[in-house]
Amino acid sequence: MKIEVKIDAAYKEPKVIIITDKITDEVKSMMKRISENQKLTVFSEGEAAIVGVDDIIRIYSESKKVYVQTNHDTYSIRMRLYELEEKLSSNQFIRISQSEIINRDYIVSMDINLAGTIGVLLKGNIKTFVSRRFVTKIKKQLGI
Repeated sequence: MKIEVKIDAAYKEPKVIIITDKITDEVKSMMKRISENQKLTVFSEGEAAIVGVDDIIRIYSESKKVYVQTNHDTYSIRMRLYELEEKLSSNQFIRISQSEIINRDYIVSMDINLAGTIGVLLKGNIKTFVSRRFVTKIKKQLGI
C-alpha cells in the first residue's frame, strides 16, 4: 500500500481518495476508520450541535430545508443533499430518492413488491420508500 500526502491551501478540510482495483476487506476497514471520525454540525432551535455520522438514521429534504434524523432528535443542516451525498461514505449511506439519503446500518427490512417499488423500514419504526428512479441503483448497491 502506498500513502501520498499533498498540501494544498485550497482545501479547508482533509480529503481522502483511495485508488484501488477492487474493494477488499482492507479497503473497507480503512474507509470505516476514516469515516468513524466524521461529524456534522446541525442546528436545533437556533443552537448548533455536533452529530456523529454513525448516529444518523436518515437525511431528508422537506419544504426546501434539509433535515438530519437521529435516534434522539431531528435537526436542520445547512448543506444540500448532494453535498452530503458526496461527503458521506457510499458504503454506509444510500441515496434512495431526490429528497432522501438513508444509513444502511439502520435498515431493518425492505419490502420489494411486484410493482417494482421498495419500501424500507428503518430502526425507530421509520417507514420510507425508494423512488422508482433509484430502484436499480439500490438493488445493485445492496446486492439484491
